[in-house]
Amino acid sequence: MSSGTDENRGYLGDPYVRFTLILAAGLILRIFFSQFLTYRPDFGAWTGWGSQISSAGFGDFYERHWCDYMPGYLYVLWVLDNVHRALPGLSIDILFKLPANLADLGISILIYYSLKLITGYKNAMIASVVYFFNPASLSNSTFWGQVDSFHAFPILLSVYLGLRRKFILSGVFAALAFMIKPQSLVIFPLIGFLALKPIIGTGFRPGVRSLLPSFEMAGAALITAFIVTLPFIWDVVDSAYHLITGPADLIMERFAASYGQYKSSSLNAFNFWGAVAMWYNDDTKFMGVSYRTIGTSIFGAVYLLIMGLLIRFSAALRDKESGDYGYYVFEAITLVLFTLFLFVTRAHERHLLPMIVFFTLITFRTWIFWYLYAIVSGVYVVNMIYSYVQLTTSYAGIPENYNKYLIPGMFFLYLGVYIVLLISYVKDTVKYETSFDTPYPRTP
Repeated sequence: MSSGTDENRGYLGDPYVRFTLILAAGLILRIFFSQFLTYRPDFGAWTGWGSQISSAGFGDFYERHWCDYMPGYLYVLWVLDNVHRALPGLSIDILFKLPANLADLGISILIYYSLKLITGYKNAMIASVVYFFNPASLSNSTFWGQVDSFHAFPILLSVYLGLRRKFILSGVFAALAFMIKPQSLVIFPLIGFLALKPIIGTGFRPGVRSLLPSFEMAGAALITAFIVTLPFIWDVVDSAYHLITGPADLIMERFAASYGQYKSSSLNAFNFWGAVAMWYNDDTKFMGVSYRTIGTSIFGAVYLLIMGLLIRFSAALRDKESGDYGYYVFEAITLVLFTLFLFVTRAHERHLLPMIVFFTLITFRTWIFWYLYAIVSGVYVVNMIYSYVQLTTSYAGIPENYNKYLIPGMFFLYLGVYIVLLISYVKDTVKYETSFDTPYPRTP
């Protein structure tokens, strides 16, 4: 008896066993909680689109039904609808929330593998578990029933594969992310830069060998996007020329439909526009310039700074291996996604989740980041609750007197975290030599 207990203790003493059990328990917990606090209008769209595709097929779907989504997630809804038809007794809430919950599990596992080589397995496990049990990811995937984690997973996988020089697979998952939600387009320059990095290693003297990763990534992405669109256009393809142009036409049409569906400065998001002009039309002008242009200009300027510093850092390292390289790529993506949410118009409250995914990957660096991570996660949950209450009460659930303090207050919490992260990134990357003839980082 005692030997069996000792054996069990030894078994549970293995950190990998404990890690696996914690994630398994987390998934069971998420499945149980999936029965509660579903946002029905979004859920009605998921089940309706799945049912319509099952009944009428992919070919006429966009012609016959309103839909502001790209084709990618519609395949998932089609599968879920068929599972529901085969197993009608299975809870539809649990079933249709399962892809997002599994995506969060996949993200947690990827966080572990991404950090294991940078900081060691203990920090990697802690970060992985923190994300999986983070109320922010739970509020989006498990309660509300949204699919932002299903979109974040292929983005993270693409970056992970790009850092490991698996450029073809990286291109495949980048395209899949785009075909689910077009917001992933903003990460493409950073992912593409991973494939262009070999050119820096040659001292900016490109050749066939250094350019090959870029062609592989771009080719894989284009082929993947082409394949994803085919079932939606196949019935109307009447020539080889249309077979080539049809996918591009569909992607541009769906992108325009998705981006143009809402034209408000902020859609319940606690960002800059939420603080000063929630639900204003983003064509509204300030000193002759539209809100949309102001937000896009701020985003573009900060993106150039982040990208420039990453290129500078890469040039300093050249082909020298450094665990810090992956860290700074994750930090750069965190800042890009944070800037996008804070300043670009038409953001929903839930759109910050992919940023939280990448923020999880840099928290190990300093204890201050853990506090900032907790603030961002907390504000995100407050934003989700605010939006849920307002949407389910026709905007009568929270008195306006509270909103005029709540929303700016939450925005300034976000802004404080953002400024600290941006200063940290700038400070850490500029300490490296800029000369391409000096391949080693300058010692402090």
